[in-house]
Amino acid sequence: MFKKFNLYLFVALAGIGFSCESDNADVTPQVQSATVLNSGIAALTARVKFTLSKESEASVRYWPAAGSEGNAASSPVSSSKKSHSIALFELKENTAYNYQIISKAGDGAEQTGDVKSFTTAEMPAWLKAYYDESKNSIRENLPGYYFLVPSTKPNGLVILDKKGKIAWYWSPPAKYVIKTARFTPKHSLLILLDENATPMGDGNIILETSLAGDTLSYFKMGEKGFDKSVHHDFQMDSKGNIVAITNEFKDNLPGDGILVLDSQGNKIWSWSTFNELTSIDPTNYAQPWGNSLVIDKDNNYIISLRALSQVWKVNAVSGKVMWKLGKNGNVKMPAGSDFLFQHFAHRNANDEIMLFDNGSAARPSSRVLSFNLNEMTLEATSKIQATLSPDLYSAIMGSTMMLPDGNILSGSATNGKLIKTDPTGRVIWTLQASNPIYRAEYIINPFR
Repeated sequence: MFKKFNLYLFVALAGIGFSCESDNADVTPQVQSATVLNSGIAALTARVKFTLSKESEASVRYWPAAGSEGNAASSPVSSSKKSHSIALFELKENTAYNYQIISKAGDGAEQTGDVKSFTTAEMPAWLKAYYDESKNSIRENLPGYYFLVPSTKPNGLVILDKKGKIAWYWSPPAKYVIKTARFTPKHSLLILLDENATPMGDGNIILETSLAGDTLSYFKMGEKGFDKSVHHDFQMDSKGNIVAITNEFKDNLPGDGILVLDSQGNKIWSWSTFNELTSIDPTNYAQPWGNSLVIDKDNNYIISLRALSQVWKVNAVSGKVMWKLGKNGNVKMPAGSDFLFQHFAHRNANDEIMLFDNGSAARPSSRVLSFNLNEMTLEATSKIQATLSPDLYSAIMGSTMMLPDGNILSGSATNGKLIKTDPTGRVIWTLQASNPIYRAEYIINPFR
């Protein structure tokens, strides 16, 4: 049953001997059993599960068996207990590793266990076909990572390091397709999965997981408050609630909504575009097509509505639309700054509303735009207006965000390109995938 499945196909790769337990505080903790879990679902991550003869803090040192122990990596320290489960990250596929379990003796001194070994699985064929490491290499001074959400099946989630190498990935079971994913304030991952082969960005399962593969929560459409299909985007707020874009219907017309579920899957708030779009001509109506949602600094919601070429801010309590930025909106915009069919609207680190301006067949060029928006006077000032080169035009999907060094990371979705540009649009480096990238984000430290 999916609700209870672990995100690894557990494979026992090591066993360690036994020791008698003692209540004597001076007795050194002994490893009674140990197992390493690793599979092709996430070959670059392993889980070391072990039991000690007495409670102790513990960690794991690990290094490639063909390499030097002097270059060993260390896991974070697990709190004092007998049974431990410690994740090892940024491994290499199909590689033998040595590891040691480190615990504490009664006097607080480190106790180093015997050297044991395991071998990682191979990365799946879909991933190697999607992203060829041999053809992608960058030199980046920023310390972080790049989180990619591919958009075609088979797909999974991918994190690249600052050299352009795959640092982490996760493949769902074959019957599921990933529609989108987001990091949470808890540093877990929210993943929208679809098991019904629905088109576009719709999904019926919300899974929260750690990068190590722990299922933290699981919600399925039709259960508790999850009563509408989620599509394109969601976020977790500071209280642990899930805020998601949903499909809405009125008089057989499609719309969009916002659904808020608490940590137990109960509905605590909902909203619909039909609350605002009250006078509809059914012969001239298209679903507003929400494609991104973020929680703003004041805890209200910024939602991108693609078909309207508008970005709305929605009050999270009253449901009132506070402003509409874009074509035919209520925010005064400078000449030449209207955007078309945009994606990934959000507030950047400079307090600007930033978005990926897709363009259209009538204007086949994509742009990165940002605005200073005075929410009192409803006036916008253009800050970034970078037109990307013709080969980076992406009529659908796409994302953009400001990097800590002031440059810009964009996903030219349909071209399968991840690019870093300066604020004028000049390309600094490019990484190439074989199929579209739905969204890309910079993450400073996903493995903490």
